Amino acid sequence: GTDKGVIVPVIRNCDQINFAAIEQAIEGYAKKAREGLLAISDLQGAGFTITNGGVYGSLLSTPILVPPQCGILGMH
Repeated sequence: GTDKGVIVPVIRNCDQINFAAIEQAIEGYAKKAREGLLAISDLQGAGFTITNGGVYGSLLSTPILVPPQCGILGMH
């Protein structure tokens, strides 16, 4: 989340990297988001999304599937 809203960058090839590399990618995207440096290509091409609206006080929400995603896991 940023001051301007929630964004969902795409971590690519996460089936081929370890957990530490996924954490590093998340940290890198968070920094880019805070600095307003995310590119459109950072947000395109997701296959599956994990979202947690509970960190914003949400008890119930409906994640929106954006093609070409095949699914979203919404945690609250």
